[in-house]
Formats: sequence, C-alpha cells, structure tokens
Amino acid sequence: MFKSAFSKTALLVAGVMMAGAVSAKEMKVGFVDVREVFSQLPQAAKLQETMKAEFGGKIAEVQKLEKDIAFNVEKFKRDGSTMSEDQKKKLQEDIGKQQQQYEQLARPLSEQIRARETEERNKLQALIKSAIDQIAAKEQYDVVLNAEAAVYAKPEYNISSAVVAQVSKAK
Repeated sequence: MFKSAFSKTALLVAGVMMAGAVSAKEMKVGFVDVREVFSQLPQAAKLQETMKAEFGGKIAEVQKLEKDIAFNVEKFKRDGSTMSEDQKKKLQEDIGKQQQQYEQLARPLSEQIRARETEERNKLQALIKSAIDQIAAKEQYDVVLNAEAAVYAKPEYNISSAVVAQVSKAK
C-alpha cells in the first residue's frame, strides 16, 4: 500500500514539474532598465531645463548668500585678531543674520524643488509604465522585469530602447 501511494505521488509530482517546464518554455520575458530609459528621455532633459527656469533665480540667491557667509566667516578667522571688539561683534551679527536668512530661504526652496521634481518624475514614470504595458501587449510578453531585479538576462530581451522610443513620442 505504501509503495503504490508513493509511486502515485511521485508520478503526480513529475507530471506537475513537466507541466511547469513546458509552460516556462512558452513564457515570454523581457526587461527594462528604467533608470537608463529615464536618462535617455527628451522629457527628462526638458524637466531639468524647466526646473532651472522655475527655480534658477532663487537658487542663485541662496548660492550668493552661501558665498557671502563663507567670505565673512573666512574674514573673521583671518582678520579677527586685528579687529576691534565692536568690529568683531558687528561681523558676528552679520554672519548670524546671513545664516538665519539662509535657513529661511534654503530649506523651503529645497522642499519646493524636491516636491516639483517628484511630481514631474511621477508623470514621466507613468508614461514609462504605459509604454511598457503597450509594448508588452503588442509583443505578447508575459512578464517584463525591471533590469535591476534581473540577475542575468540576454540583451535581446531588453526592451528599454523600444520604451524610450515610445515615451519620446508622447508629450
């Protein structure tokens, strides 16, 4: 009795394994290097230009303030020993005011830039996802993986260039 149950189980397991092997051979798998796709998109370059145009003036203002603070700190280090107490006190107050102004400008600006970049990046990622879906449906891929998830894949399964072409057409 044990022998026949064992042989039936072994036969069932072998059948399942063979069925799995047959279906795995029929599966069409592709991969996309999303980072590479993103870096090659004309929309990504346009995004950088848009961000520069939108925030360039404020960034320049913050950078100038950084330079002014650095200059005054260096001046204090360099000339502090030859300055009068009133001059030292005034320079320290100026540095403190500049640092306070810097904090009031830099942190909100950084958050604004990060929020806008995230918003625009999400739009591009949606376009990339849509292009992957369209290509997968058209080419009848069963699975499309992110290249970072694949340990090894043959180059002919890379659909990144097709995704770049598809997304580049979109506005």
